[in-house]
Amino acid sequence: MTEESVAGRETGRILPKLKVIGPALLLAAVVIGPGSIALATIAGSTYGYQLLWVPVAAIGFMIVYTWMAARIGLVTGRTLFGATRQKFGPTMARLGGIAGFLTILAFQAGNNAGIGFATEALLGLDVRLWAGVFTALAIGFIWLSELYAKIEWLIRVVVGIMLLAFVGTLVIVGFDPGEAARGLVPTFPDVDGVFLSLGIAATTFSIAAAVYISHLMREKEWGPERLRSQALDTFVGLAVLGLISVVIMLTSASVTYGQTGPVFSAEAMASQLEPIAGAGAFYLFTLGFFFASLSSLVVNALIGATLLVDGFGGDPSMGGRQVRLWSTTAMLFGFAVVLVAGESPIELLRAAQALAVLAFPLLAFLVLSIARDKDIMGRYANRPWVTVVGVVGYLVVLGIVVNYAREVIEFL
Repeated sequence: MTEESVAGRETGRILPKLKVIGPALLLAAVVIGPGSIALATIAGSTYGYQLLWVPVAAIGFMIVYTWMAARIGLVTGRTLFGATRQKFGPTMARLGGIAGFLTILAFQAGNNAGIGFATEALLGLDVRLWAGVFTALAIGFIWLSELYAKIEWLIRVVVGIMLLAFVGTLVIVGFDPGEAARGLVPTFPDVDGVFLSLGIAATTFSIAAAVYISHLMREKEWGPERLRSQALDTFVGLAVLGLISVVIMLTSASVTYGQTGPVFSAEAMASQLEPIAGAGAFYLFTLGFFFASLSSLVVNALIGATLLVDGFGGDPSMGGRQVRLWSTTAMLFGFAVVLVAGESPIELLRAAQALAVLAFPLLAFLVLSIARDKDIMGRYANRPWVTVVGVVGYLVVLGIVVNYAREVIEFL
């Protein structure tokens, strides 16, 4: 057998596996948004490489919860809230739908503002103008026919561009491999580092996004025969999320830690790059920030709308009228916050997000309890070790809630 035929056979084995990667990439695209980029930037600027282990650990929990939610969809043929109605009744499903929508709604304004900031940095003009332009374009996009196929294609392109942009920026600025390796050992530099770590975990370990994977299994019309391929999708898609988070933190640590004052936003990070690493690094980082905001602007609203509609027993399909209407409402709400709060809605957003994250424990409880229920899942119920990891992840969720409650108290 020639080397060419072996290579052709290996390619033939790999390509079909790569084609199933999509649903989890969609989650990665929405989780990597203005908030997660800003917190990774702050962590690198303030603590260097010391908190590099946080996004790695958070993505591990995200993979476990996403895989549990995906299995619920694949095995039962229902969404998470469909299974919730079976196990706990319609009231619990409605509460979950409201909680999911409020959680997503709280983060929406950051996506509207983020794309405005990125476009202003690239092209000039006012943040609010660009936020309005892209909000209008995003609303038009979600009303297109055959939406899921278009979304999946868009996300593959966007994630590819983000990878090239953020990795390209890191290649330009470089980093210290030894210090980075030491940063993978769990440690907290100080009390503020603990709170910042919980914030990073909240934007990376997104329960609302994990829940949404059960709806994507319904969109794909996949069943138990897809368990193995969906496991690959979950691992690879979310590993991309972890990689991007780590790369952003490495870039921030390399460029700003110990060289400038702490950097508290992605926009400030981009501005720091130009004098230190040149215009190429500035434009690459800003381009990555733009596409991260764009994907989050669209998909975040769809997730919240889907959870709300499904919670109340409506048609949760991506092309359904109710989902499109509530997605439009979420985007318009986010744009309204940008208009009212001006160019820096950060303090308002922190309080809103803190209140919304209180919904995380409910959603995490539903995923964990249903995934381990043998009456619903049969032989596909959680193995003991998965449940143990899930419980540890649930404790992290509670820690996130405590941290955000602290922020609400400070804000008030």
